[in-house]
Amino acid sequence: MSDDPKKIERIENERLVELMGRIREDSSEENMIALLKEAAVSRFIVPVDGSEGDYSFHAVSDSKGLKYMVVYADTDSFEVAFEGKKEAQNGVLAGFADLIDVVMAPKMGLSGFVINPGSEEVLFGHEMLRMIAAQMGIGGDGTAKVGEPDRYPPELKKALEGYLLIEPTVSDIWVRLMRENGTDRLIWLIVAKAEGEGEPLKYTLDNLKKYCLPYLDNMDAMTVSDREDFAAQVIKGVKPFVSRDG
Repeated sequence: MSDDPKKIERIENERLVELMGRIREDSSEENMIALLKEAAVSRFIVPVDGSEGDYSFHAVSDSKGLKYMVVYADTDSFEVAFEGKKEAQNGVLAGFADLIDVVMAPKMGLSGFVINPGSEEVLFGHEMLRMIAAQMGIGGDGTAKVGEPDRYPPELKKALEGYLLIEPTVSDIWVRLMRENGTDRLIWLIVAKAEGEGEPLKYTLDNLKKYCLPYLDNMDAMTVSDREDFAAQVIKGVKPFVSRDG
């Protein structure tokens, strides 16, 4: 991140702001992919308090009490958010990789970050950021370390077969083992062929993760749609772990 909050250059990111506005009207997969690609090469303004080496970030909480770091897509949105304050709000510049590094640090206690809260307001949660980090090679060599596990949790297959009976929007589920880039931490990658887009799809994937966690031998999991580029690559040629068609 830029380390002098008092000398921030102006940034515009016109294309990013345009795509954020478009997402609010149409959260299709095509628009979301376009937004992700633009965000990945953009810089953002992060409001901070304190002094260099001891910054504190701004965060907002959702209805579940989860905290998200606040960032702004351009200078105009940053200034509008803090107009009327008696003292000027300090901020630092950060690239997308910088934001991922901060948000994913366990000590921060953050569940993601939100761009332009209160206006365009696009949220990036942990699950999506992990997948983007793997694709960008953040913290690693850029290679997706995903493969077939030596063994599956003993109760998982039966549990997921039961899940398909109660969730009609999901037809196939793949289960892979993923090593997070730059660490030795292993997590389960749960890929689902599911109907819907945007918030309905996110809701389905979130519920699938909650359903799976008790059967994963105390390991964490990431749930993604099979339509994501990263997921499509790691399940190519792989038979589903469970399928509605058997």
